[in-house]
Amino acid sequence: MYLLHKIDNWSEKHHPLWLDFFRVLLGAVLIWQALYFITNKAAIVRIVDQYGFGFYTMTAAHAIIGIHLVGGVLILAGLLTRFASAIQLPVLVCNIIFIIVPNGFMSIKSETELTLIVFALCLLFLFEGSGHFSVDYYLKTHEQ
Repeated sequence: MYLLHKIDNWSEKHHPLWLDFFRVLLGAVLIWQALYFITNKAAIVRIVDQYGFGFYTMTAAHAIIGIHLVGGVLILAGLLTRFASAIQLPVLVCNIIFIIVPNGFMSIKSETELTLIVFALCLLFLFEGSGHFSVDYYLKTHEQ
């Protein structure tokens, strides 16, 4: 726990303000992806179904949508940003392993660049935290 506290203190002192823009952008992209999957449920079901989930295909599809939606809202607001970034990582790793790698990094509809950028930003905010323009910072500075 001491290491996490040291990382939090360091990131508060060295967090550039322009990173907050990328945090908000990451949250918006995750919300957009969740809304895309909600409106095009056939796309997410087709992606999940090809890996043999069987009966659990719809459960996995709804879990992915929920993780992206809730995590995106939390990251956008800057509330529990480290937790929200951490819950995105397994979904993104599965996307990289099961979709991007078998289809190739240069396939037409793999969205490789977007997935890798979102993965990198989730890793960044896992260590950096929320920043100064966030609900976490507000709650920390206005404790009552």
